[in-house]
Formats: sequence, C-alpha cells, structure tokens
Amino acid sequence: MENLKAIRNELLGLHKTLLDIERENYEADEGKITNMQLLNLMFEHENFVWLRDISIIVAEIDEMFASKRGIDLELAEALYFQAKSLFDGSENHQNFKSKYQINLDLESTVEVHHQKLQGFFKK
Repeated sequence: MENLKAIRNELLGLHKTLLDIERENYEADEGKITNMQLLNLMFEHENFVWLRDISIIVAEIDEMFASKRGIDLELAEALYFQAKSLFDGSENHQNFKSKYQINLDLESTVEVHHQKLQGFFKK
C-alpha cells in the first residue's frame, strides 16, 4: 500500500512537470494564459488532454484511500497495474505514450520522475 502511495505522489509530480512543459510550449505559440484558461485547455485542447491518463489514475488512487470502507486490495492491485501500464511496452495508452516519449527524450526532469516510477514498478 505504501508503494501505491509513493507511485501516486510521483505520478502527481510527473503530471505537474508535464503540465508546466505543455503550458510553456502553448504560451510560446499563443501568448500568456491564466490559470483558469489553463484549466479549460486541460479539458479541451489536444496539447493537454493526453495528461488525463495520469489525472484519472491519481484521482482513483485518492478515492480508494479516502474510502470509508477501507482499502480494497483488489482495487489497489488494479490501480498499481493501471499506473504501470502507462510506462510499459503494451498497446495501452498509446496517445499518452507517444507524447510522453517526446517529453522523456527532451526533458531531464521527466527522466528523473520516470526513473523513480520504474523503481517502484520493479518492486
């Protein structure tokens, strides 16, 4: 369970890093945006919607830990494998993986998050 919490925290850090990169790229082309505009873009614009794969997993992990019924071990295991599938060689999450790979190749901060996540998935 602690491993899943650590994965959640690392995914959240990775999400912020990727969101900051996408925002910077968007602003370079379109000009400065407000946080509210960014929120709208996250739901609608192709430069941002691919990040939902991370958002959804983090939200589901948070929901599981907040449940008054306690931790569902089967759900915890499913969420672990769902998170792992974002970064494995499977056909799952192809849109995410293609955009993620670009950032992984270009940004050292993304590589740091990636290495930490890979360490969690090897345990």
